[in-house]
Amino acid sequence: MKQDGATIYRAAAIRDAQGASARPGAVAVRHGRVVASGLPDSLPKRLTRNATFIDRPDELIIPALVNAHAHLDLTELGPTPYGGDFTAWLRDLVSRRPTEPKQIIDAVRRGLVLSRSAGVGHLGDIAGSTAAVMGRRQAPREAEMPGVSYIECFGLGESQASSITQMKRALEDLPFESRIDFHDRGAVLGLGPHAPYSTGMDVYKAANRLSHDRIYRLTTHLAESAEEIRFVRDAQGPFAELLKALGKWDDGIEPSGQHPVQWLEPVLKHARWVLAHCNYVEDEHIDILQKTGTSVAYCPVASEYFGHVDHRYRDMLEAGVNVCLGTDSILCQPTDEPQPMGILPQMRRLFRRDQTDPGTLLKMATTHGMLALEFSETDATLQKRAPAVFAAVKIDKDDPLDPLVQVLMNDHPVTPINATRTPAEE
Repeated sequence: MKQDGATIYRAAAIRDAQGASARPGAVAVRHGRVVASGLPDSLPKRLTRNATFIDRPDELIIPALVNAHAHLDLTELGPTPYGGDFTAWLRDLVSRRPTEPKQIIDAVRRGLVLSRSAGVGHLGDIAGSTAAVMGRRQAPREAEMPGVSYIECFGLGESQASSITQMKRALEDLPFESRIDFHDRGAVLGLGPHAPYSTGMDVYKAANRLSHDRIYRLTTHLAESAEEIRFVRDAQGPFAELLKALGKWDDGIEPSGQHPVQWLEPVLKHARWVLAHCNYVEDEHIDILQKTGTSVAYCPVASEYFGHVDHRYRDMLEAGVNVCLGTDSILCQPTDEPQPMGILPQMRRLFRRDQTDPGTLLKMATTHGMLALEFSETDATLQKRAPAVFAAVKIDKDDPLDPLVQVLMNDHPVTPINATRTPAEE
């Protein structure tokens, strides 16, 4: 039997990126959705009558966070030291990554469980196979998470035609869904041409066409390294040598004379893309990102892991580019990080390293991520009708310091709250 009243979470404070802020705070939930939030005494009497109260007196409640760029099928590999040579790192990754469907499914589901336990509510995954997609769509309840599964695509030079055929076949093998409900087990489909050093322009254009046909989301890794820039511009350097060593080089691979963002601009103009990393860009490239409405998924911990510095995310934000946050893979996370699939460690890194504005970080970790994944921004807030999926972090309720600043300064883990299905409502 369904209860008449709401479930009300009373906390030391609440905060979202769209104006919800109260200390102390409360969030009222009914039928899995937020119906009100604010000061505890400000909630309507009709909600508090016959309500169930859950008290979290020493925690800040924020919306569940959004991981816009992850590699779930690599989860079982765990954190991996980086020796300083990216192509050697790639070779090692290829040799160790799971290939059997059961291994892939297990890795994806473990990654989802770790993500949920770290307060992530939506996730964009680079799916290396159809098994990674189906493992997510058919996951048990403890591993459910909405978001996007981007089918990863490869193909350079003369191999592009066969790569496009393979991409289409992979999509044909998967049930198409362009929309999901907030409690859905699965994820919508996307396409993810890997990177300009592994994927040619014909594949990118084919992804654009397919996206227009069926509303597939789109992503790629771009401007991640100086070696990539050299490859796109000159068709030389470590990536060219790697392709030759792997027997994947052919005469169809030619220099463009351009920076990767300029090279991809014709594609960016005709569809919405999420670009992972963008570690190496100049002003003119930021202008292209802004004019094309392109989002950037910045993974600060991963960028530092690979030795990239001085990311221009703040310049991008100032220019109007939608910058969100991702983890990249678990390989890049510190061995002592208790929540390696979480977004809060990414926020903390930027706050402590760059003194980035806390409100900006919350936007990057919630509404900006939803915009990038092409979901409703409200679904990552504490506003009315938002899914009742939250993240709670311990604070000192007696400390006058802003609760969000406390969370960014302390090292307390996230406690997830999922009230989309309460026992009284099932």
